[in-house]
Amino acid sequence: MTSIVTDFISVDPSPEFSRTINAYKQTVRDLVGNQIFLNEPPHMTAYLARFVAGTDLSQSVVRLAESIPAPTLRTTGWHVFDADPMTGNRTLVVNFDEPSQSLLRSIQEQIGSSLQGLYDPAATKQRYAEAWQHFAPEQRKAVETVGFPFWGAGWHPHFTIASISPLDWPTVADKLLPSPPSGEIVCPSLSQYRVIDGESHLIFSSDLR
Repeated sequence: MTSIVTDFISVDPSPEFSRTINAYKQTVRDLVGNQIFLNEPPHMTAYLARFVAGTDLSQSVVRLAESIPAPTLRTTGWHVFDADPMTGNRTLVVNFDEPSQSLLRSIQEQIGSSLQGLYDPAATKQRYAEAWQHFAPEQRKAVETVGFPFWGAGWHPHFTIASISPLDWPTVADKLLPSPPSGEIVCPSLSQYRVIDGESHLIFSSDLR
């Protein structure tokens, strides 16, 4: 039987902004305990799919990273994905202005092109079976054509703090929403992670040009 793994490519925040994200995560943890995504390392998932075990993504990602300048992004505070289709909770994320989002979508397109033909389409679609009914038509089409539901104009680039249960949301909102992140940040690298038992494990990172 063919072994399948779930891998994703992330755009990584600088060490300085990673500390900011982790400080927000710790505040949530102190307020309401563990929440979905709270223990995830700071990252921005640009592409996720399932692959046959042993598929080497590193060469494609390294070549790509060598060709992309490290982007400078401008944060615009918070965004909330209400009734997140992947979790059903309220997902609190760091938001970016439209020029930054456009730049990140360009990077996402390059990542997808570099990995075209490498992922397993059937296994990738199966990953989203439980959330399928909550996906919009364009998200379903993206899964079937590129392997990732949040694609192009349908991708809202962000850094996640946590996906918070409705019961705990008011406590978190009262504390965090008045104190959003602000300013410009640099994203210096791309990374490959593997999802194992619901947790993200770093495989490798490659510095952007």
